[in-house]
This record gives sequence, structure tokens and C-alpha cells, in this order.
Amino acid sequence: MIQEKVKKILKISFIVIFVLVILFLSVRWLIPFCKTLSTDQGREELALFIEQAGVFAPLVFVLMMSLQIIVAFIPGGPLEITGGFLFGGWLGTILTVTGAVLGTLLVYTLVRKFGRPLVNLFVSEEKFKKFSVLEDEDKLEFWVFVLFLIPGIPKDLLTYIVALTKIKCRQFLLLSTIARFPALMASVLVGDSLYDGRYGVCIAIACISAVLAFAGFQIKKHILKEKYDSK
Repeated sequence: MIQEKVKKILKISFIVIFVLVILFLSVRWLIPFCKTLSTDQGREELALFIEQAGVFAPLVFVLMMSLQIIVAFIPGGPLEITGGFLFGGWLGTILTVTGAVLGTLLVYTLVRKFGRPLVNLFVSEEKFKKFSVLEDEDKLEFWVFVLFLIPGIPKDLLTYIVALTKIKCRQFLLLSTIARFPALMASVLVGDSLYDGRYGVCIAIACISAVLAFAGFQIKKHILKEKYDSK
């Protein structure tokens, strides 16, 4: 009985500390960081910051990618483009995917440890209802793959929601990584093309992404609305 109380106190203490850390980082660093990423000058400063790490630049980038997933409201696109700009297409993709996998693993581990109270920091009740398809345990892996594949769905928030389901860690990492790979690679290739001055490639990727995003939005609206209305 005493051990259970101690565990409960420790869990609550961790969540409180986590909230305070997130609030501090948001005010002190994350909100300014997001504003910085919204400008060309800001993205150049980010690239310079990573480059200054020298031989540790790849490690710094991977850690930043991981943090972007853990703190779900940080935009990932500009960082992925920066990866392509700094490290090229192939290495940039490898580092971006590595950071995404590491961040997803950390989120999964934290959610499994601390449960719904932690997820509630990032995910509203309305979001839970919209992703009620994940309650279908017989098709859980199918829905995880589809939702991570569809453009326009907030993948970082989805990571927190999926971590609450009964899906195993290995399956989650495999499915989410394969599904996210095309979008991650496309963002990296945009950065690589910008660095080499291949603006035609950037425009082509942007057009294809726009078409896929529109199609993804329609599919998402149909799937989630249909499942939501059936509840």
C-alpha cells in the first residue's frame, strides 16, 4: 500500500516537473524558436547553429529532431529541410529518420510509464474523439500505418495518442517509420535541392506535396468523420 502511494506521488511529481519544464522551455526558447523557423533568416541562423557544432553537428541535428517530436507543437518541416541543406539528400534523410525514431521511442516510453495525464498535456479530448479509429484493436496496426501515411495529420500528437493503445513498441516504430519516410525524405530533398540551386526540383516536390496534402486532407476528413459519426 505504501509502495503504491510512493509510486503515485513520484508519477504526479514527474508530470508536474515535466509541465514546468515545458512551460519554461516554451517561454524561454521554444516559442522564439518557432518564430525563428518561420523566416528565411531564422532558418539560416538555425543551420549556422548546427554547423558550429563541427563533428557533432549530426548528433545535434538528431537530438533536435527528437526534441521536435517530444514537444509536439514544434514544427518539423523547417528542421527537416535544414537537414537536407546541411547534410545532403542521403545523410540528411538518415539523420532525420534517426531523430524521428528516437523521438517516437522516447514518447512511447514516457507515455507507457506515465499514461493519460502526460498525453493530456498535448492532446485535447476532441483530438482523442477524432482518432477513435485507434480503438479498433483488430485493425490497430492498419490504422496506425494509414494515419501516419496520410499528409496533414499532426504526426507528433498522433504519436502520443498511439502510445496509449495496445500496440507493441517494435510494431509502432516500424509502421510509423515506414509510413512517415516519404514525407520526411521529401522535406530533406527540398533542403538539398535549395543548397544546390535546383529550384525546379523544389517546385516539383512542392507541387506533388500540395496535391498529396489535398488528397490526404480529403481522405482524413472522410475516414475520421465516418468513424466519429458512427460513435
